[in-house]
Amino acid sequence: MINRIAGISTSPATGQGGKRGALSGQDLKQLVAPVEKLIIQNPAAALAAAFAVGVAIAWWIKRK
Repeated sequence: MINRIAGISTSPATGQGGKRGALSGQDLKQLVAPVEKLIIQNPAAALAAAFAVGVAIAWWIKRK
């Protein structure tokens, strides 16, 4: 097939010209680990924060 857009090439394996995806599994684990430790150290604060976020989302959905 002829590349009709000069200067843009995509790799068939990734479809993104060799660019990595947004997050790999290892990157995600590295981001989640500190959050898990914080939740383990402060379970009441984590529960209160989750409840507050839930109330805020419910309020936002109800307004629509």
